[in-house]
Amino acid sequence: MKFFDKRRATRAVVAVAGGLAIAAASLTVAAPAATAATVSGPNSAAVNTTVTYTVSGVSEGNYELIQGDPNSGTIWAQQQAGFGASNVYLTFTTPGYATQLPLQVFYTADNSVYSTVGNPITLTVGTNGTTTTISAPNEAKIGTAVQITVTVTSSGGSSYSPPGTVVVKDANGATVQTMGLTPGPGPGQSYAYWRWTPKTAGTFYFVATYQPASGAQATGSTSAQDAIIATPTGNSISLTAPPTMAVGSPVTLTATVYPTTVQGTVGFTLNGSPISAAVPIVNGIAAFQWTPNVAGQVTLGASYTTNQGGSGSTTDVVTIAATPAQNDAITLVQPGWGPWGPNGSYPMGNGSTFTFQASTLSGAPVTLGITGPCTVNGLTLTVNAGSGQCNMTAASPGGNGYGAVTYGYTITLVPGAQTADISAPPSGRYKVGRVLVLESPGQTDTNAGQNIMWTIKKKGRSNCKLLYPDNGSVTLRIQKKGECTVIGSAPGVAGQWQPFKTARKYRGR
Repeated sequence: MKFFDKRRATRAVVAVAGGLAIAAASLTVAAPAATAATVSGPNSAAVNTTVTYTVSGVSEGNYELIQGDPNSGTIWAQQQAGFGASNVYLTFTTPGYATQLPLQVFYTADNSVYSTVGNPITLTVGTNGTTTTISAPNEAKIGTAVQITVTVTSSGGSSYSPPGTVVVKDANGATVQTMGLTPGPGPGQSYAYWRWTPKTAGTFYFVATYQPASGAQATGSTSAQDAIIATPTGNSISLTAPPTMAVGSPVTLTATVYPTTVQGTVGFTLNGSPISAAVPIVNGIAAFQWTPNVAGQVTLGASYTTNQGGSGSTTDVVTIAATPAQNDAITLVQPGWGPWGPNGSYPMGNGSTFTFQASTLSGAPVTLGITGPCTVNGLTLTVNAGSGQCNMTAASPGGNGYGAVTYGYTITLVPGAQTADISAPPSGRYKVGRVLVLESPGQTDTNAGQNIMWTIKKKGRSNCKLLYPDNGSVTLRIQKKGECTVIGSAPGVAGQWQPFKTARKYRGR
């Protein structure tokens, strides 16, 4: 296909690299006789940018986009229109410097230049806009260097590699790094990178700003903020499972998310399939109780999503046994006395009540059960009779590789010790004539409901005297100098309560 005639063979054909945004324009031109063509294309573009002018309503023949004289000027683009063609496309790349290109469309079939209003076309070639990005791993391990890369890209598909430097700052605006740019890695790009080592755990933020070199055909730009989470493991989430696990034995899976202030949820998986709903993250922790149902080597996983759209995941390969290697062990301690042994027998008085201290090897909670005239509420035991026996059980569901276990205990019931909250002052010396209140009005009897009887030992009866006022109290008057012993007593209740007795020694002075 022939594009040049002899008169125009000396004209140069130009190709220039690069490109950016193109502003659209439209031009209507006059075609040769019997041809009504229009030309549309941009009137401005960035350096090193590909531009296209479309000639519509063409006739068969060669079309050229020329700068300067039609016979000796620069040909920027050309295309042959075949028979029946409607359009031709004149495409070229703008130069890598700012300039103005006066252009005109030339039809070589009759050596005519379209000369309607708007022709020649004036294309203004100007400076590129840019986009700066900073990229780094989402997570980093404390003490281990990671690569942080800054890339500056010309806008609009331009192949112009922006020259200059980038300045990287942290969240406080302090300069962390200043670097010169190298062309690449792709057309229309320049880049720089450095190796950064976190020294402590936390979230670190970086922003990069492109500063064009003197005379650069590009404008400056600033990146969005990028964050790196530094952790002891190099992962923003870690998964903890018990060292031993068995089918049917409950375990607690724990996911720890950094930073601990993050808000969101964690999902747990087995071999990639979910085994939990979304578990809320509380102070950086999400825990889930799970009972393994498959033996062998499996992959446990945990993935989190924050309320701000952040995410991360981790996996751990573990082995689950078909049966527990051993049963759980329960430690049950009676405060003030000591541990209870499995299958042991323990005498307990009527009215006794206390709360056990309980623990297991598996970490599972202990559940108490009881039969007979006793009750349990949580870990609190109450004895409600003074004869017979109670049979108590302590059970653990096991877990974390330990099997379930139940211990039994026998409680032999004995009469309880009667007690009373009496008003009688302590033994001691009191002035003659002093009246001491032994039992106040309306005072409750013993815990067994028995009335307290007051007596004075024979020796010393002349020194003290019991009085019974109308208000229902019991008092003692110190009659004269000397000692008297006052005894308060209540009978026992067969098979329930021991007798009650209390004594005071008073001396008149």
